[in-house]
Formats: sequence, structure tokens, C-alpha cells
Amino acid sequence: MIIDVHTHLTTANYPEFARKIVGHDAFTADILLKRMDMEGIDRSVLLPLCAPENQDFYGSAGNAECIDAARKHPDRFDVFCNIDPRTMINVKDGKIRDLFQIYKDLGCKGMGEICAGLPVDDERYIRLFQLAGEFKMPLVFHFQRATATSYGAIDDPGLPRLEHAVQLCPDTYFLGHSPCFWNEIDGDLPDDKKAGYPMSPYTKKGRLWELFEKYPNMFGDCSAGSAHRALSKDPKGYEFLQKFHRQVCFGTDRFSSIDEPIPEIISYLKTGLATGKLTREAYDDITHRNYLRLTQR
Repeated sequence: MIIDVHTHLTTANYPEFARKIVGHDAFTADILLKRMDMEGIDRSVLLPLCAPENQDFYGSAGNAECIDAARKHPDRFDVFCNIDPRTMINVKDGKIRDLFQIYKDLGCKGMGEICAGLPVDDERYIRLFQLAGEFKMPLVFHFQRATATSYGAIDDPGLPRLEHAVQLCPDTYFLGHSPCFWNEIDGDLPDDKKAGYPMSPYTKKGRLWELFEKYPNMFGDCSAGSAHRALSKDPKGYEFLQKFHRQVCFGTDRFSSIDEPIPEIISYLKTGLATGKLTREAYDDITHRNYLRLTQR
């Protein structure tokens, strides 16, 4: 079985957004299902976007449309919810708990993709993370540097803010994603070997090794190309996956078109299994069992 923990849809009912902003036809649930069938992916997790930094930029579907798609295809899709930490109801003793309960009752199994441009240990984020732990909803993150002009939860080299958030929320499971996150697998790689963002300094070699070792609620989402680039360019990439095979989940981060390239992480994992660099246990954990553990607690 293969479960993809990171997919998106564009707004199917209004394809003008995808065509005029993103530059291609809408990436609908039907197209995602065709891609899944082509690549042997059994289930996909739909991640809505709601942060103003990137929702319009990608023409992405929000909570309601993703929930609707999951309801139409319950045998193939799971769905997460997304809550921007800057929402007016995210205050102490406010209605934010009720919002979590609503999404939980609607079938949302986690939260993400988290992209709001705040420091990841901002008190508004921490309030969401603690509630996510209480509701047993894992979190999928996109990270960026404070000096970047993109989108994502903000952290510094070495991910100290993420570590602080993980310490404050021991019952919450964090799935990191993006070049900012995966480049921390080896801080000594030359700039041309890093998975993007070569301008970012790295102060600690192999910071992810340290964090994964120290915090069992720290996970990696190996989607979007950044994980594959970081793992494949690091001589210890397979060793990292084998050592932390209970803390990594397979993902693609796809949402573009029916003829997009097959994500390289698929062949990377299959090659690792075929060559003995990944055990069957590790491969199965990464491709589906970890996700099931996180969402069936």
C-alpha cells in the first residue's frame, strides 16, 4: 500500500483561477485519481490552503472543496483541514476549540498544509498546535527562512523555533516539509548540492539527525522534490531513512497537471528497497504505516 500524505487540488468550480494565475487547467479530483492509478498510489491526503500568502498564488482549493472531494471518493481520499493562526477566533478561551471540533466531526484527520508567515513558535501557532495534539491531528508544515520572500512558517538556521514548538507540544506530531526543512539533513553540503535556497546559511551539520533522534513527535514529509534532492545528494540519505523509518511519510505535493513528471521520490524509495538500502519494514513504514499510526490513534 502507498499513501500520499501531501496533495492539493485547484478550484475545480472556477477554473479561471488556475488558468489565469497558475497557467494551466484546473487540477481536479478526477485528474489526481488518474495520477494515483498511474503510479500505484492507493490513497491521497487532500491538503487545503487558506493562508493569503499562497492560496491565490496557486489557485488552490480550500477546506470546503477538499472535504467535498473526500466525501465523493472516501475509498481514495483522506482530508486535512487548514486554519490560519491569525484568525480572529484564535484567542485564549475563544471559539477556536469549537472550530477544531467541527473539522474533526467533518472527517478531517489532520491539519495542513500550514503556511502562514509567522514564526513557528508564535503564541498563535502554539495555541493551534496544542489543540491539534488534543484532537490527535498531525500537522503538515511548509517552512521558510525569515529572510525569504515566499511563504511558510518562519524558522532560523538549525530550526530552533521548530524545536521550541515541539518541546511545548509533546502530544502533537509535526511533519516538516520544504527546502528550508530538508536542507537541514546536512549543513555542510555545498550550495549547489542543497535542495534550493542556496542563500540560507546552515550552522549545524545534520540538524535533522539530532532533532529526529531527540523528539519522537518530529516527522518528515518527503514531498515536493526538496526531500528527494536533499536525500539523494547526501551519501547518507538512505541511512537517514532507514534509521528514522518510523518518522518519515511519503508524499508528492502534486497539483499541477495530468502530464506532470512522476515525482522522483517514488523511484528513490523503490530503488532503496530493491537494493537493500531500505528494509521492507522501513519501506512500508514510510509509504503507509506511519501515516496510519498518526491518524488512527
